Parts: sequence; structure tokens; C-alpha cells
Amino acid sequence: MRSPQIVRLQQQFLASLHDKPRQWLIDQIIPAPGFENAEEILKIYLHRAKARTVDPLNSIYNCLRWLIGEAALHKLIDKFYADSMGEPLNSQTMATEFGAFIGNLSAEEMRDATSDMDKTIESESDACTAMVSAALLDWRCHWVAMIEHRSEENTAVLNKKLMHRSSMWLRPRMNKTTRLCTSGIALDSFWEKAQANSTDKSIPHCSDGPKTFLIHADQAHKPVVRDLSNDEDHLLNHCDGTHTIASLCHEAKFYGRSKEQTVELIRKLIDEGVIRNLDDLLI
Repeated sequence: MRSPQIVRLQQQFLASLHDKPRQWLIDQIIPAPGFENAEEILKIYLHRAKARTVDPLNSIYNCLRWLIGEAALHKLIDKFYADSMGEPLNSQTMATEFGAFIGNLSAEEMRDATSDMDKTIESESDACTAMVSAALLDWRCHWVAMIEHRSEENTAVLNKKLMHRSSMWLRPRMNKTTRLCTSGIALDSFWEKAQANSTDKSIPHCSDGPKTFLIHADQAHKPVVRDLSNDEDHLLNHCDGTHTIASLCHEAKFYGRSKEQTVELIRKLIDEGVIRNLDDLLI
């Protein structure tokens, strides 16, 4: 049987996580010996509850922490938590909400968060762009590592289907957790530096302008961040289950690639775990 008193205590405690505790809740607490008053006890429990809630963000947003520093990240997490309307259901929801929070910071809040970044960064705009890039990169890597591979068939079966005489009518489709993104920052170098906790915090830019980057989980289910060649970019942007291999080979000819080269590239991406399905159904 649920006690109305306990239910109300739970409601008041959860409300206190984001607002000033009400006097009714404080009155229900009897301080144990060694504690000054009920407010001290409540503050301890509220702090522990908050720490349990936001702790995953410290590990998920590793690239952001490396870039802006521990203190700046904790300050952002505190603000995010204070502005939160309720308790996120899981780490994925919380990570998504925090990524959106970073992207919606005001110019003043971004300046404050990036104030301790490497002074070699050329401009304030570059620092803010790098901070948002780091947050989005962390979120994408968390996403691909967290969601299970959604493949109907394993790599061996996919390669066997690729050798079938009717394979040209199969429709390649990327793993649904795979992410393609465009950036003027070299995300692969950015990720490697953060993972290694490099002391060099200069921002690596793409030398020839913005590039397309692939973020996916490898066969060991570890996040991989790498740039794409032009041929990979052209191919993967159409690997959504709507283009047949015949169509992909035809389109690749306009970029000077043979059918054999395109099929071999598809095979390579299957082996990497990027293409996870070869659809053959009409629906």
C-alpha cells in the first residue's frame, strides 16, 4: 500500500532538486546527532541526488571537458541542471538535452565558458565554434556506442549476398546509428587529441575547407571518427535503403569510378560495419 505521506515526501524532494525547498519538507526531517539542522541534512541528500543524475555527463562529454576545462564544464552542468524542468529518464535523454543546451547558449554564456581555453585560438568565434563542435562530437560518439547495431544480417552473410548474381538490385543501407556530419574542424584529429588528453589544445582545421566526417561504432562497438574520401561521401549519402547497387554504380561513373570500384568500396564499408543491410524487399 502506498502511503500518501511518502508520495508527498517524494514529490517535495524532487521539486527541491530544482527549486528552493518548501518549509513543509524541512519540517518532516528530524536531524540526527552531529547535524546542525534539517536544512543541512536536506542539502546533503539533494547534492547526492544531483551528483547521481549528472555524473554520466562527465564521462560522456569528454571532448568538451578536455577543450574548455573541468571547472568550466562543471559550471555548465550546474546551469543545465538548474534550468532542467525535471529528471531525465536515462543517460541518452540527458546527453541529448545537454547537447541541445550547449547549442543554445547565449553569446555571453559561450564567452564565459571558453574564457580559459588555449589563448592561441585566433578569435572568440573560433572558440565558441570549437566548443559546440566538441559537444556535438561527444553526443554523436555516445549515441553510436550506446545503441546496438541494428543489422538484420552479419558481415559474412552481407558479403555472400554481394557476390550473388542478382546483387545489383540490392539496396545498401547504413547502420542506423551511423552519423555523417560536415565540419570545418578536423573532427578525427580533434577526437584523438581529446582521447589522449593532449596538452596541445589548438583547434585542428580542415586544410581544404569543410569536409564530411563519418562517426560510427566499429565491430568491437567502439566509436570511430574519420574523414571521408569524396567517393565514400558520394556513396554513403545515398546508402539509405532507396538506391540499388546498380544505381550507385551508375552515379559513380559520373565521378570517374568503375562498377568494380564501387562494389569493392561497398564491400569495404560492410567489413567496417558502416553498411549493415542490403535490402531486397519492395517495402
